[in-house]
Amino acid sequence: MKKKLLSICLLLLAGVSLAIAQSKKITGKVTGDDGLPLPAVSVRLEATNQGVLTNNNGDYEITASAGQVLSFSYIGYTTFKLTISDGSLYNVKLLADTHLLTEVVVKDSYGSLAKKGYTGAASVVNGRQNENKPFSSPMESLQGEVAGLNITSNSGQPGADVQVRLRGVGSIGAGSNPLYVIDGAIINSGDLSSLTTSTNVLAGINQDDIDNITVLKDAAATAIYGSRGSNGVIVINTKKGKNGKTQVRFDTEIGRTNNLPLPEDGKPLTGPQFKELFIEGLRNYGYGDAAIASVSKSYGLNGRYNNWYDLVTRNGSQQQYNLSVSGGSDNTRVFASGGYFKQDATTIGSKLKRINGLLNIDHNISKRVTLNLNINASNIIQNTPTNGGAYANPILAAYFLRPFQLARNDDGSINSKSSGATNFSSTFNPLWLVGNDKNQANITRILSTGSVKWNIWDELNFTSFASIDYDALEENVYNNPIQGDGVSSGGSAYDNYTRYFNFITRNQLDYKYKIGGSEDFTISATVGYEAQKNQAYFLVTNANGFPVSQPTLITSINASVPIQAQASFGNYTFDAIYSRASINFKNKYVLSATYRRDGSSVFGSSSRYGDFYSIGGTWNLDEEDFFRKQSIFSSTKLRSSYGTTGNANFGNNNYYFTQTTAAYGANYGGANGQNFNNIGNPNLTWESAHKFDVGVDFGFFNDRLSFDVDYYHNNINKLIQAVPISLTTGFPTITSNVGAMVNKGFEFEIKGVPVKTKDFTWNTSFNIALNKNTVTQLSDNSPYISGVFRVNEGRDFYTYYMRQYAGVDPANGDALWYTDASKKATTNNYSDAARVAAKQADPKGFGGFNNTFTYKGITLSADVYYNFGNYVFDSFAYYLADGTYLPNNRYQYVYTRRWTTPGQITDVPKVVLGGTNDGESSDISSRFLYKGDYIRLKNLTVGYDFKNIDYLKKAGITRLYLYGRGTNLFTKTYDKHLPFDPEVGVTGISNLEVPQVRTFTIGLNVGL
Repeated sequence: MKKKLLSICLLLLAGVSLAIAQSKKITGKVTGDDGLPLPAVSVRLEATNQGVLTNNNGDYEITASAGQVLSFSYIGYTTFKLTISDGSLYNVKLLADTHLLTEVVVKDSYGSLAKKGYTGAASVVNGRQNENKPFSSPMESLQGEVAGLNITSNSGQPGADVQVRLRGVGSIGAGSNPLYVIDGAIINSGDLSSLTTSTNVLAGINQDDIDNITVLKDAAATAIYGSRGSNGVIVINTKKGKNGKTQVRFDTEIGRTNNLPLPEDGKPLTGPQFKELFIEGLRNYGYGDAAIASVSKSYGLNGRYNNWYDLVTRNGSQQQYNLSVSGGSDNTRVFASGGYFKQDATTIGSKLKRINGLLNIDHNISKRVTLNLNINASNIIQNTPTNGGAYANPILAAYFLRPFQLARNDDGSINSKSSGATNFSSTFNPLWLVGNDKNQANITRILSTGSVKWNIWDELNFTSFASIDYDALEENVYNNPIQGDGVSSGGSAYDNYTRYFNFITRNQLDYKYKIGGSEDFTISATVGYEAQKNQAYFLVTNANGFPVSQPTLITSINASVPIQAQASFGNYTFDAIYSRASINFKNKYVLSATYRRDGSSVFGSSSRYGDFYSIGGTWNLDEEDFFRKQSIFSSTKLRSSYGTTGNANFGNNNYYFTQTTAAYGANYGGANGQNFNNIGNPNLTWESAHKFDVGVDFGFFNDRLSFDVDYYHNNINKLIQAVPISLTTGFPTITSNVGAMVNKGFEFEIKGVPVKTKDFTWNTSFNIALNKNTVTQLSDNSPYISGVFRVNEGRDFYTYYMRQYAGVDPANGDALWYTDASKKATTNNYSDAARVAAKQADPKGFGGFNNTFTYKGITLSADVYYNFGNYVFDSFAYYLADGTYLPNNRYQYVYTRRWTTPGQITDVPKVVLGGTNDGESSDISSRFLYKGDYIRLKNLTVGYDFKNIDYLKKAGITRLYLYGRGTNLFTKTYDKHLPFDPEVGVTGISNLEVPQVRTFTIGLNVGL
């Protein structure tokens, strides 16, 4: 027995010795297909828990035995496996994964899916594309990057709201903005301001914190959002920590900004030009030399003069600093960042300062339970000059003030005198106002999300999600009593406080079943319940009468005459049940369906609930045997979808009678009274969009190049509109679901890597969207006029409606208009000309062309945006062209192209100062419509990546990238007489806004 035990022990020892002898140290280096080392590559022994990461030089070391399999994986590269044999040195080269259709993942609030099996229309933008771009809002960086996504900004004010339309305008009386989602949470978005020029709560999101942005377009993509998906959905996902070595990154960018150059026609007149035009206008009206001399003296036309545009604009500055830390283990992963952004803008009184922070934690409580916590906080302080016709608008001052009104006194001090020819009796000095008025917004946002995911068993997951979106906006406007908008009231102040609290909770089950136990045939299903509560609180105060001797007392509580103090609230709730299912056969045929039932407190009991759905299908032809017989396409995917979505982006008090406390009109005996302010419509319900989409995605050269085409047809009905009713009700109109419109069009997108060698890479993308909008139904089939537009069945929603300008009578210099739409007869009497539908503000097409070239460590990147087929309108030409208002300054084109002699052919009438009808030449007409077509070099970046430098590696620096960037460097317009920048917003109306800016910055990215 003892001999047997001894024999067994000897055999065991021999086996252990043999195993030890077989285990050995495996080393090597991992590089990319460009030959450069790859840090943090995962090197794992299959069928074990052993694994390491490569160091900064791409080196690895692991213990393994012959016959074991090593797996090398890295994001953006194909996984490589090798079997250990007799050697101990294994150098590995990983190849970039260029298969675009399989690597792109579409992610929304309710899950994610590889794009190859996705039946909807969606675009995914990697966050790396827009890092460090010098824009205060991430939406500005998306301009031209997504087919069908039209992004415009009508102001160069930092932090101003941008206007976003996806596949056309989607409503008549409700909003057309898409729904925004951040890390799974539906958020408040857009311009929350009521006093300041414009705010944008999305400006609190740091672009460097964004991992990707997904744009959901068709019903298959948006029906899961039900009643809020009609205008599309934009999903922003922030960065998360990854297991592995802790990585620290620091980014900084500093630079200068200046206004885009004014078109020559749009420059204000110089002092001598103004004087010449002034005298000519008086003479054309009939003044003699003596009268002209007297009037000229009263306007101070014989002294020194200013260039007001140069005085109210300046060279600005910009700086931003961001620090992030990322890392973790298999169980806990963390991403944390903090940022600071400051911009002193190019118009006096305009600036922005932002601080922000992000914390994202993922923790595996156990093998089956995962916890996520995300906190995103920001604070923005924004000083904003006023747009439009207010005295406080510096750009208005640049044109309305005469050059001979002096900005400064002889001793250099700011001129605030209110009498005298060269002073400000009825106008204003913007240099005085910027130091004595206040127009400020303070925005605080805290967005927090949290979720628990329980893998009940391999096929079934349960997720519980909650989010809180807190937004607080403080606005302070003060107009001093000495000069400007506050003179008539002895100084005025407005203090507004706006607060939104948005809470969402969601519970969801996800199930995946393999038919026959094979991945070839799978069924996936999602069901869930979601509830949302939104609370809004508004506090408004207004007062007049401020002491001139106390310029620091500028809030409404310090005034002597209280005007208004009012608090209000607006709450609403949503709840929904939703489901989504798909059947996938061999990744060849995919069918999907979505259903959601929404309930909302913003509607009456009879129409409180709505049903929304979608169906979609995909056929991946490249999985078919016959496809492999051709060599033109590397992949081809056909997809189509149909479904319904809704829009409830309007007030929450429209279905019942409401009352308001009124200081005027309903008071009695000196006390405030109440009156009805809304008649209410209990049958009001969601606007509804029926969306059809069909698309094909082609891949070439192993999908290094892709070409996607989409056709869509969105039939939108139940549009809300103010419908006239009998005045015996006490109200002129009632809000009802009566309108309808159609958006249809094509989208084309090309992107890929046409060239990739060891030293040189070219990445490119091009997209174009063609959209046609048509209003198909209005209340009682009756068109209505809205400003310079006329909404009419059969036409684009933004169709201009005005008299048609016919030019100038060569004989006498009078302005001429066509009498009707036939353009057969003209008149010099403005009132005798008929208003007709003329052109549209909506672009017929727009898109982008983006290229990045990399040679060794040098990178050149250029982004181009273009827009065509629309017209833009100059709303202030009435004052700034020829006509009665000559004491204001004028556009340069009035001086250079005006009629002066009989027989002259020109488009600018003679200048006449005085009389009641002489200003008709500047009244609203197609004379002030201009082609809005343009091409703009939106972004140009040149940088150098310092790679493989020994002293940097020794210092622990894994990345050092230095770059220079310019934005809005070049703009080509196609109307030679356009007097302003063509990017003026979706309505196409120029309103003397803060000009668009050009930036020049240098930046540095450092990784540790």
